[in-house]
Amino acid sequence: MPDALSMSQIEDLEDRRYRAMVDGDVEVLDELLSDDVIYTHSNASTDSKAAYLERLRSGDLVYHSLEHTTDQVVVRPGVVVIGGTMTGSIHMHGVAKTLNSRVVTVWVAEDGRWRLAAFGPTPVP
Repeated sequence: MPDALSMSQIEDLEDRRYRAMVDGDVEVLDELLSDDVIYTHSNASTDSKAAYLERLRSGDLVYHSLEHTTDQVVVRPGVVVIGGTMTGSIHMHGVAKTLNSRVVTVWVAEDGRWRLAAFGPTPVP
């Protein structure tokens, strides 16, 4: 199991993931996402890792800009849970959408590194 994460390492992981989303960098996301990730979108649909990466490859999902905060962090052996916010603009299924959500992100120690196990946004009314 990798060592416990410091706050700067947690923020680095999150920054790397969000940057890869905007850049459409499927290779980096493939590395960061657990093979059995539960990826929930703000419209309540969910994707497996393969489906999420295919959406990015095909252009069905395009992130134009994303901003995020890390407001709360719970660290346990092998697990980091993050509560924060995400705002930005995307195209999904060819439709422009603005994101403004509270998010929960779960990272787990897996195969000697930290990988995203779950992501869940809740749109802010």
